[in-house]
Amino acid sequence: MAPTPAELAERFLDLSKSNDWTKTPGTRDGMNSKWEKFYYPHESRPQGRWEGEIDELVVYGEIPSDISGTFYRIIIDPYMPPDERNGFVEGDGWPPTFGIYRNPYTNDPSTRYANDSTGNTNIIYWGGNVLALAERGLPWAIDPDTLETRRYDPFAGQVKALTFTAHAKWDPKTNELVTWGYEAKGLLTTAVVAYNLSEDGNASGVNWVHDGWITENWIILSGMPLVTASDEELRAGSQHWKYCHEIPQMMIVSPRRPETPCCPGWKVGEFRQYAVEEPGLTVHCGAAWEDKHGMIQMESQWSDLNPFYFWNPPNTPPTPVEGKYVRWSIGPNQPTDSKIMPTKEYLPWWNEFPTVDDRFNTQRQNITFMVGANVLRDEPALGLPPFNSGGQVAEPCFIPQPEVEGDGWLLFWTAREGAPRGEMILSDSNDFTKPVVVIQMPFVLQGQLHGNWVPNPNPSTKLPRLTKPLKYVQPTAIGPLNTI
Repeated sequence: MAPTPAELAERFLDLSKSNDWTKTPGTRDGMNSKWEKFYYPHESRPQGRWEGEIDELVVYGEIPSDISGTFYRIIIDPYMPPDERNGFVEGDGWPPTFGIYRNPYTNDPSTRYANDSTGNTNIIYWGGNVLALAERGLPWAIDPDTLETRRYDPFAGQVKALTFTAHAKWDPKTNELVTWGYEAKGLLTTAVVAYNLSEDGNASGVNWVHDGWITENWIILSGMPLVTASDEELRAGSQHWKYCHEIPQMMIVSPRRPETPCCPGWKVGEFRQYAVEEPGLTVHCGAAWEDKHGMIQMESQWSDLNPFYFWNPPNTPPTPVEGKYVRWSIGPNQPTDSKIMPTKEYLPWWNEFPTVDDRFNTQRQNITFMVGANVLRDEPALGLPPFNSGGQVAEPCFIPQPEVEGDGWLLFWTAREGAPRGEMILSDSNDFTKPVVVIQMPFVLQGQLHGNWVPNPNPSTKLPRLTKPLKYVQPTAIGPLNTI
């Protein structure tokens, strides 16, 4: 008698369990791999070194009809086995997108060694291109629909700087992209450059002076206490950066248009720097504006210790990083090298990836979205709703509704108990008590660094697909499986 469908299902379930080599001890037979350090832990490592396309994902809930666009993310997935001395921020950029995907670095192998920019930190849209950014070089320009690599340095050599920040800021009033770069004249040089880019790619306001802020008249750079190794150390295999606890966090202030300073007492081309009195550093920055008195107000996360543990001095014991979310205030008339401290504390725990409504950049903003850890839920004044602990959340991506600041949706990746492969969550920005949509991922992906939402320029037209979906599939009957 042929087995019933239920018996067949149970038989194949047992078979799949017995053949699950990832849960069988000793499957590597004592052999090692050059990939071990990056893909760890071995039994549950995220999926890497994979290129493909999935036309449809499993969606719970209903995506609002007025959401039309693409979520571009950047993750790090090395093309070649990484050096075991490298930290997780080293490696090639791999831009999976929510809806479409293709790896730009596999299309033309010659681009692998054409320059030192891996494009692995952030991904933005500007001037008709998606720009893959890494601070060690200029951007890669990528086709927004197919993710084909278009070229390196989309600005055609106008900018003589050799580096480009991963956190360029959009000024909605002037429609300029404000950007900067360190080591702008080459490896280990101390030159810093800041400039503006129009949407057609023209550069202006070049002034030789990780994240920063912009206001209507000022650009403020966050100078972390990370120093470069010497040329001799680099040649011997040292990490590029070293954390130095004795050096203060610096806030570097420069006019947006240095040829015409907006404040009395400033010379053409001048910049000023301000040292934070307490030890720590600011990695990522939030809102910034100028108040009615001309004071520069900036908001950011603040870590009391270096979160990039692989850049700590040798033999440094692992130490939990604490932090807070704060405001800084700087008067343009303060002399350079003045000492500063946070003027306001918003949140008393570690947080990261502050996300604001970019349509209101350079203005006073009231809403910031971010992720946090070790949240103190016994703070009644904060009015925090209780949620279950555990899980991981990546940087939130804000999708705006028209007009009102902070009104829209947040899209972010998460892994939690019951969903170890990860999910994309769409939440109402005004109600975090429940998701609007949950999108299941087919397998675990490498964790992202940064990502951004790009609205569909033609909302009435569906975004293009890279391949045509299957129109007809003949289901396999359960019976023939018995003969396998």
